[in-house]
Amino acid sequence: MANYSRKLIADGVGYSTIIDPKFKSSRIKVMFITDLTAKTAAANALALSIMGSSNSRYKNISEITSKLNSLYGASINIEILKQGDIQRLSLSVCSIDNRYALEGEDISSEVLSILQDCIFSPNAQNGEFAKEPFDFGKKDLLDSIESEINNKRGYAILQTQKRAFAGENSENSPYGTKESAKSVTSKQTYEAYKELLRTARVEIYYVGPEESDTVEKKLAECFKAIDRDVKEYKFIVPSPAKDEVMRAEEKLDVKQCKMVMAFKTSSKDDYALRFMNTIFGATPFSKLFMNVREKLSLCYYCASNYSGIKSTFFVDSGVEEENIGKAESEILNQLEEIKKGNFSDEDMANSLLSIENSLKGVGDTTGSYINWYYGCLTYGEILTPEEKAELYRKVTKERIIEAAKSLKLDTVYVMKGE
Repeated sequence: MANYSRKLIADGVGYSTIIDPKFKSSRIKVMFITDLTAKTAAANALALSIMGSSNSRYKNISEITSKLNSLYGASINIEILKQGDIQRLSLSVCSIDNRYALEGEDISSEVLSILQDCIFSPNAQNGEFAKEPFDFGKKDLLDSIESEINNKRGYAILQTQKRAFAGENSENSPYGTKESAKSVTSKQTYEAYKELLRTARVEIYYVGPEESDTVEKKLAECFKAIDRDVKEYKFIVPSPAKDEVMRAEEKLDVKQCKMVMAFKTSSKDDYALRFMNTIFGATPFSKLFMNVREKLSLCYYCASNYSGIKSTFFVDSGVEEENIGKAESEILNQLEEIKKGNFSDEDMANSLLSIENSLKGVGDTTGSYINWYYGCLTYGEILTPEEKAELYRKVTKERIIEAAKSLKLDTVYVMKGE
């Protein structure tokens, strides 16, 4: 396993290094963590898109891509995610290690310099972004919003979240709405960018084959030069269950109906809940897959997913309209079976094997290391994958039953054809 360490290098700025000699490349990822609100989501997302496609030296996506290509195919990527009530905006660069440069070029320093300019010296003047990167970023953002709508399975889950988390930040999309994205101006976007630099919590990750004091020093200097007023952000905000199940139906141009059920839990036994999710519907040998889909043929797909930061399970399925009621009843029935303890030692062994296999994949890529240690930071426990696997091995059948008993149906969303 890699050598991991984290320190604070400026007000509200964490800097983590993950060193693994097996890598031939390095990655720097800068995450801006802020509240996910309907008012700011689109402008924040657009600001990040502009930061990832231009800066004061390389004025547009063509110029910056051309420069990165000349650096042995270095790359820059943005990531706009919803993490519970938080909007997580990430900018990352990846490049080969200097040892593999043919002419002894300092690739790492050049890539770091590009990243610095993207964050701290954007293509902007007079309090707004330049027209070309702004127009490109807005089109990119609107395309992302459209893709959410066009992916009907994902759209159904988003609509369920909107209802399950009504009144909470997590009801919002990390891209904002189509209306807000269309109406936001270059000046408003630049103000959002400045506000991110000033108030967002920042987590920086450097993953590479060896330590780099330069990355820490340069980014620390940049953030220390900003008059920051960092807000408090909570990663884990459980969503309370409603007194009565909320039911919603929407008609769209689809041939296959979608049904998503949200269950809230009050249990704090996170390992048992995740273990139960594997048995319930997260694997090809789960109760939902083997019974609802395979045995009874009530749906085209049926899977469960657990959000620990919102204490919520989602079961999403693709069904024929005449099978919607039957599928819902059988999903509830399979949950009852787990509550009664009607699952075998083989079910537990297969689930544990699935969990262990997923944990073994940590460290295969620089990105998987970042996701792992950021997840550890989110939940407040820094563990290696093997240490976490050992905690899963200690989960008993009784704990899984209690975890299942804690689930309460909160929301049912159905998408039908017009």
